[in-house]
Amino acid sequence: MSQILLTTFSLIVTFLVLASFIPQVRHAWLRKEGGRVSLNYLQLNLICSTESLFLAFFFTVNTDEDVPFWAHAPRIALDWVNLAQFVGIWILFNFLFVLVVYYSAISRTHKAKRIALYVLFLIISLVPLMIDATTDLFCPSGEVDCTVTRRDPIEFLMALHAGILQPVTHALMVLSFYEQARQRTLDLSATGLKLQSSIFFVSAILWTFRLHIPWEIIGTETPLTSFCTRCIIWFQYVKFSAGADIIFAIGQCILLRLTLRKSHFEATHTATERQPLLESPQESIENV
Repeated sequence: MSQILLTTFSLIVTFLVLASFIPQVRHAWLRKEGGRVSLNYLQLNLICSTESLFLAFFFTVNTDEDVPFWAHAPRIALDWVNLAQFVGIWILFNFLFVLVVYYSAISRTHKAKRIALYVLFLIISLVPLMIDATTDLFCPSGEVDCTVTRRDPIEFLMALHAGILQPVTHALMVLSFYEQARQRTLDLSATGLKLQSSIFFVSAILWTFRLHIPWEIIGTETPLTSFCTRCIIWFQYVKFSAGADIIFAIGQCILLRLTLRKSHFEATHTATERQPLLESPQESIENV
């Protein structure tokens, strides 16, 4: 697939992914009621999107320009489109989270605790990356524009996220759908669920082609070691993007199924309750 064609497809998918949030945002905005959407569902997905943005930002901005993993060396338009998708998803989840927290009936103390928890996660994720991208604070004393291997705090932070926090956030994303499914009222936009379950599935497949992994220099010893090495590399560099999208797509699909089934049950139950109140024409004639 040519680079121009791949970049075009990526732009279209990024636009569709971000547009798929519009029904959910509009639904929450018009209803002005946060109690029917699980705050755990939104906050856990927000944390997962923050973690994905951390990794994408690190590979695109914080790593050295000559490192050809995940992003190209030097960076090309496709790399910035990929990063833009993570940034857009993160912004929209933030907006949804703030909207639902604002309209939620929970106490101010509870709201403050949830916001504080998220701010704490930002402090150990995006905040250090932003500082590292704009200053030389993490370089050894006296050095300027040092390589990432010389910035020990950032290397440690990356190892912490890639090795521990990233798998944990994927597990939290799975938990988030359980938290929303157990709500008595599944107050989510069915249109939004349909769009997100389909578009995020397409996005998950496309990530394999959008990310730059120099396979030609990886695992050339034997076919077995080459295959194992490729699996490890794919797991490290592609899984956090493709994996998050496929989990989200499946989760939204399950919530869509539950929402439609609940709507059908409520409609049938309402019709059954009204039936005895309706007198048939034959009964009217007999009464006369």
